[in-house]
Amino acid sequence: MDSSMSDFLSVLEQFSRSQILVIGEAMLDRYLYGGAARLCQETPVPVVTLSHTIDQPGGAANTAMNLQSLGADVTLLSVIGEDWEGMRLQQVLSGITGIVTIHDRTTLTKQRVMDGDRLLLRFDQGTTEALSTELENKLITELKAQWNDYDAVIISDYGYGILTDQIINTIDQLQQHNPKVLIVDAKNLVKYQHLDVTAVKPNYQQTLNLLNQIEDISRSRIQYVKHNAEEILEKTGARIVAVTLDRAGVILLQRDRAPYQIRANPACPTQTIGAGDTFTATFAIALTITEDSTIAAELAAAAAAIVVQKPGTARCTLEELQSMFNHVLEPS
Repeated sequence: MDSSMSDFLSVLEQFSRSQILVIGEAMLDRYLYGGAARLCQETPVPVVTLSHTIDQPGGAANTAMNLQSLGADVTLLSVIGEDWEGMRLQQVLSGITGIVTIHDRTTLTKQRVMDGDRLLLRFDQGTTEALSTELENKLITELKAQWNDYDAVIISDYGYGILTDQIINTIDQLQQHNPKVLIVDAKNLVKYQHLDVTAVKPNYQQTLNLLNQIEDISRSRIQYVKHNAEEILEKTGARIVAVTLDRAGVILLQRDRAPYQIRANPACPTQTIGAGDTFTATFAIALTITEDSTIAAELAAAAAAIVVQKPGTARCTLEELQSMFNHVLEPS
């Protein structure tokens, strides 16, 4: 790494200046914690005695919360239902605004039954159909009204109906007339290859899907990404691609530059739920401050390393990130 620790801290000091708009699917992540000490008599499945429940913002809402925790000013454009889950999501969103509630959609909710740190079962609910024309127009109006106010826009597309073709076309038009740092985190990146995208953040499976390939077990994931760097950049259309590889770290791809590898923190995470949202949030803020994408990616990887040590859908704070880099600077 060519950058000094003071370079990282200098960028971090400016995080609170960033104003960022997130558009995508807001979800409620519900964790049902308990103990599974016996099997059910009717059929051999674990019986979980619940001890407590934790509700956290998930999906695009987790990205927004990470932005807020890192000091940015954030608005979240999304649609949720007028139901208990939607009300609960609003409660745990800590005042982040922009969400539209509607009676004929149900809130996207992922419920996980946990035995300690071990996931036993996940069950999902919520409307996944595309938005109605009326709702689509409402979000388009908001996008047009707010676009100029933000330094960066994050698209958080889980494929659950918020990012319609019309909304993507609107983002394309706005980006052409007033370009922003535009970050795309999407299951289907091909939908965005025609936009002027600053950066995309696929995981390994999304990268394979992008290339219409299955995993090549004859080479490591790192080797595979480096070998296919040019095609990955071409198919995403983005200037920067940060491929996240869990324990193998991150590979940063840019046009006319050699792939840049960021090694993962050696500590084994308890789980990685939401770590990608943390990476995306940190990466987006940093790219509004510095043109050095390696600094931005190193900061994002460090933030993700912090949250994977926490249970549930977690967030990294600006203080935690600053402390990590300050600690490295301290004399031994």
